[in-house]
Amino acid sequence: MDKDAERHVRLCHGCQLVMRPDHPEPLRVTQLPETPWQDLATDILGPLPTGESILVVVDYYSRYYEYGILKSTTADKIIDCLEDVFSRHGLPCTLRSDCGPQFMSTQFQQFCEINGIQHVKTTPKWAQANGEVERQNASILKRIKIAQAEGLDWKKELRKYVAIYRAIDHNTTGKSPAELLFNRKIRGKLPDFTMPRNDQEIRDRDAEQKGKSKLYADHRRGAKNSQLEVGDQVLLRQEKTDKLTTTFSPVPYTVVSRRGNSVIVENSGGTQYRRNTTFVKKFCRENIDVNPLERQTETETEPAKSEYGKNEELITDKLSIQSAPQEGGVASQRPKRQIKLPEKFKDFIVE
Repeated sequence: MDKDAERHVRLCHGCQLVMRPDHPEPLRVTQLPETPWQDLATDILGPLPTGESILVVVDYYSRYYEYGILKSTTADKIIDCLEDVFSRHGLPCTLRSDCGPQFMSTQFQQFCEINGIQHVKTTPKWAQANGEVERQNASILKRIKIAQAEGLDWKKELRKYVAIYRAIDHNTTGKSPAELLFNRKIRGKLPDFTMPRNDQEIRDRDAEQKGKSKLYADHRRGAKNSQLEVGDQVLLRQEKTDKLTTTFSPVPYTVVSRRGNSVIVENSGGTQYRRNTTFVKKFCRENIDVNPLERQTETETEPAKSEYGKNEELITDKLSIQSAPQEGGVASQRPKRQIKLPEKFKDFIVE
């Protein structure tokens, strides 16, 4: 009965719309690039209350980042700021960003193509895919909030923070971002007593720290691999407009492509969306057996009756026949107690 009730709830369309999303998949660790300033990530922080925004560019190898304060976030201004950064450090091989309109514009695509930069676009609505730059955004925003609360010039305080950040050792790599990028230490106010380390030690430390973070995060989030496949019917998570908005859209979509933890779904009209697997949930229809292996599993796992069990059943049948009323007789209305074979006869064959 419990399994039938569970199956009935799983097949309920309304229940599927308000269910919690699936657990996120295990973290995918980003490999450390071969050289500094090879793989970069960029993002726009803002707009701030002053009307300005901050473009942040982070190097995956050294964790060194540059920033630019913009009054406008059009594609032209983004390209001008990136050209200023690239004029100091050179052109990267790859540049990762979200799917904002500035980065998806034709002008920005042409800029990357002309300079031989591979533009890597993250999954929409999944900021974790660009986690390195998002983490730096959080630190920058925290420093700006402190300056605002103390009545200080946030631009000046931000410059002080960045100067200190670039000069001190990073928790993951064990070296300062400036040292990994420029192959030399830059002098700051804090004294430095660290010994020089080789590149292999940095890679080992980076892999160890990322492994620990992955195990902790996967355990805390209850992460597990998604079983979605191409052709599956799924429900797509929708934006909440009020308290009664369901978690998922009532119209099912079809999975047309999957790459890692990113899937492309398509509705009946042919419109496609790319989302993380956390944003979709497999849709169950009434004519589909949700757990087709349940019956087989129940049959396979049913314990075989022992000789004692067979004899007990045989004896019970005999007693039932003997206690049945004879032809023309009156059946007794008194309840009969259950008669079992005595425990001492369990090792004997009773005929």
